[in-house]
Amino acid sequence: MSSRLSTLSGAKRARTRDLLLVAAQDLLMERSAAGLGIRQITDRAGLVHASFYNYYPDTAGLIADLGELLGATHAAAMADLARAAPAGLDDPAVRFARVTRQTLRFVALEPGFGRLMFDVGLAVDSLNPELRLQLRLDIEDGARRGLFQLSDPVLTVSILAGAISGLALDLHRGLLTAADIDAATARLLCLLGLPPQSADRLGHEPVTFPPPPALPMRWLALPMAAPAPGARQTGDRS
Repeated sequence: MSSRLSTLSGAKRARTRDLLLVAAQDLLMERSAAGLGIRQITDRAGLVHASFYNYYPDTAGLIADLGELLGATHAAAMADLARAAPAGLDDPAVRFARVTRQTLRFVALEPGFGRLMFDVGLAVDSLNPELRLQLRLDIEDGARRGLFQLSDPVLTVSILAGAISGLALDLHRGLLTAADIDAATARLLCLLGLPPQSADRLGHEPVTFPPPPALPMRWLALPMAAPAPGARQTGDRS
């Protein structure tokens, strides 16, 4: 019986946590993180004010958790992409091209992602740990196979991560459109040393991309178990 009660309690806590995160995302479509108040969040979520402190010590803790949710949502979407288009994924250049194109499609097709990433005060590197790791693994794999021509993998990862972030920002600001994503990806592949013809082929490869994840994001919508709120930033006070 105690085990069942614990499971029910855990499920309820997960749902309430998502209610808070969903309410915060709704509010962040209207204002910046600096203008986000705890009572505004709990009122929007339909919860009592004090319940917030069972999950986060303050709004900064919630924003940090939202940043982790953004990174986890991106990782889950990349896994969906791999399942939807598994052919050729043993080639690091193919992986790089598809991940880059899908990452940029997030911002081009769902403006809310761009707002969360660039306009509301969320940490600008929310996607970076997961994205940089994938970039590093693919670049090192490509270099070992002689596909990529580079002298400093660490520097290359920084340059490419910055370039992808910059492209995402320009897409969000309307300086680029979704039609520019494939050509931009091909240019990045050229920077890795691929011949222009090969880079252009991979940048424009016909792929049935899954749609971007729906907003608002929820931990319970992801296929993996969510970490405790603030597992890296703050402690859970419940």
